[in-house]
Amino acid sequence: MGDTAIRKRVAVITGASSGLGREFARQIDLLQQVDELWVNARDQKALQEVAAQLATPAQLLVADLTDKDDIAKIRAKLEAEQPQVRFLVNAAGFGKFGDWQTISDEAVDSMIDLNCRGLVDMTRACLPYMERGGRIIQVASAAAFAPLPHMNVYAATKAFVLRYTRALRWELHGTGITATALCPTWVKTGFEKVARQSGGGHDVGHLLGAQKPSTVVSRALCANRAHFAVACASPQSFLLRIVGKVVPSCITMAGWDVIRRL
Repeated sequence: MGDTAIRKRVAVITGASSGLGREFARQIDLLQQVDELWVNARDQKALQEVAAQLATPAQLLVADLTDKDDIAKIRAKLEAEQPQVRFLVNAAGFGKFGDWQTISDEAVDSMIDLNCRGLVDMTRACLPYMERGGRIIQVASAAAFAPLPHMNVYAATKAFVLRYTRALRWELHGTGITATALCPTWVKTGFEKVARQSGGGHDVGHLLGAQKPSTVVSRALCANRAHFAVACASPQSFLLRIVGKVVPSCITMAGWDVIRRL
C-alpha cells in the first residue's frame, strides 16, 4: 500500500448528484479532512454541478452501481491510485410506492440491485483502502425497522442494509473503522417524486414530518464520529426503532396501513 503519509485521503460518496448524497459531499467538503472527494452517480452533468460547488478537488465516478462492469472500473481506479479512503458514504438508492401488482418487475429488480448489491459491492471495493479512523455511513431508512406493505421491497432492502452494516461493524472490531447505518424517516429530497412514478404511486399519502437533508446528514456524521451503530437522525425514527423491537409486526403493519392513507 505504500507510506500512508504520501497517500491521498479521499471520501467516496455514491448517489452524490442529488439528495442526501449531495449533502454529504457538501458537509464532508466543509470538514476539510480529505484531499479529494470521489463523487458517484450516473448523471455526469449533475455531478459536474456538484463538484463546481465544492472547495475540495473532486473526481467524478460516473457509474451505474448495478452494472458489474462499472463496479470493476471503480475497483481498477482504486487499485491504480491506491488512495486512503477516509470516508465511504453509500447514499445511492431509490424506492417505489405500490403493492406487488403495481410496481413493475424492472423497478423491483433495480431496487434490489442498487439498494443492496450495489452498496455491498462498493463497500467491498473500498474496504481494502481503509485504515484506522476510516468512516463508513450506509444510508438505510426507518423503513428498515418493520415490514411496510405498499413499500414492501424498498423496506426489505433497507432492512438488508441495516443488518449488513451491523454485522460488518462487528467484523471490523479492532480495526478502528467505524460503520454506521443511517435510518431517517422521510427526507426532503427527490425520493418522493421517484417513488410516486409507479402504478401505485399514491398508495402512500403525505410524507409526514419530512426533515431537511442538512439536518439528517449533520446528525449522521455526528453519530458516526461517536461510533454509533445506528443513526436515527430524529425522535420519530428512534421511536420507530423501539416499536420495531417490541411490537409484533402484524400490529406495526396495521398501524402503517392507517398512516399511509393520511
